[in-house]
Amino acid sequence: MVKRFLDRRCRRRLRWRGLALVAFALAVTLFCGSGVQGLGPAAALPQPGPTPIPRSEPFRRGADPLGADELQLGAYLTVIDEINLLGNQFGAEFFLWTRWSGSAETNPSDRLAVLNAPSDNDIDRFELLERRQLGEISWSLYKVRCRVAMPWRLNDYPLDRHYLQIKIGIENPLVDGLTFKVDKDQSYIDPDFILYDWSISPLRIDVSGLSIKSHLGLPGQGANVVASRPVVDLSLVIRRRSELALWSSFLGNFLAIGLCILALIIRDSRDDLILGAVFSAAGNSIYLAQLLPASALSGFAGQFQVIIYVGIVYVVIADELLDRVFSSQAESLLRYLRPVLLPSYVLATMVSVYHILPSNLYS
Repeated sequence: MVKRFLDRRCRRRLRWRGLALVAFALAVTLFCGSGVQGLGPAAALPQPGPTPIPRSEPFRRGADPLGADELQLGAYLTVIDEINLLGNQFGAEFFLWTRWSGSAETNPSDRLAVLNAPSDNDIDRFELLERRQLGEISWSLYKVRCRVAMPWRLNDYPLDRHYLQIKIGIENPLVDGLTFKVDKDQSYIDPDFILYDWSISPLRIDVSGLSIKSHLGLPGQGANVVASRPVVDLSLVIRRRSELALWSSFLGNFLAIGLCILALIIRDSRDDLILGAVFSAAGNSIYLAQLLPASALSGFAGQFQVIIYVGIVYVVIADELLDRVFSSQAESLLRYLRPVLLPSYVLATMVSVYHILPSNLYS
C-alpha cells in the first residue's frame, strides 16, 4: 500500500517536472526566437563595384561635366569602428575624392571637414594623398579618419538598429555660392569590410543642407535662418546581430527564470534557489548598467528586468504561502494549489515578454 502510494506520488512529481521543462523550453524559444528575426550577415552587404576605368582615360573627362562653383565628392568607406554606446560616438575611416572645375586658387577641397565630428587634430583629419590636374578638372584624394557624434537610440537593445551619418561640408557657415555634387557610381563600402557584431546596409551618398538658426552676431540680421550651406551625407544603417548579444546581455535573467522554475517544482525548502535568482538578476542589472546609458534601460532591457524581479517576488510569495499559511491545511488543498503556480508563472512571463518585444522585430 505504502509502496503503491509512493510510486503514484513519484510519477505525479515526474509528470509535473516534465511539463515544467517543456514550458521553460517554450519560454526560451519564444524569447530567443526573436533574436534571429531580421538578421543579416556579419559583413557588409556586397555592393557591386564600379567598372574599372582604363588608365589611358582616368576619369572620362567629358562624361560628367561640372558647373561653375560646383564641387563633386565621392567616398570609399573602409572602416566603421569604436562604436561607443556610453560616449555616443563611432569611428570611421574612408577615402574621399573631389573634382573641381574652377581655378586651383579657388578650390575649396582643402577646407572640407566632417561637420558632426568633434574637432581633434589627431582624430578628425583630412590627409591629402594626391592631387592631379586633368585638363580643366582638379582632382584631389584624401584619407579621412574621424570620430562622429552619434545619439544612439537603444530602447530596442539588443534588437536595435541605427542610422549612421557622416556630414561633410565647409566649416564656415557663411560660405556662399558653392554647390555640391556626388559621385554615386563610384561611392560604396569596401566589400571586404567585416563588422562582426552588426549587419550593415549599402552606403548612400546624397546632398543635403545645414542651416544655422542664429544671426552669429551680425548686425541687421533677423532671428530666422541666416546661413544655409550644402552638405554631403554618407549614410548607412547598421543592425545588431541579436543572437550574439542576447545571451551575453541577459544570461543572469535567464538563470533567474530557471531558478524560479526549480523553486516552484521542488517541494522542500527553496530559499537557496530564490536567493540565487535574486543575485543572478541583480548581477545582470549591474552588467547592463555598465554597458548601456541610463536612457536605454527605459526600453526593452529595463522592462525585461522588471518582469524578472516581479516573477521573483511572485515565487517568494508562493513559497511563503505554501510553507507558512497552507502548511497546516489538508493535503488535498495543496495538491490542487501546487500545479497552478508553475504554469501561471511561466505563462505570465511569456505573455509579458511578448508585449514588450520591439516593434521593429519583424520589419
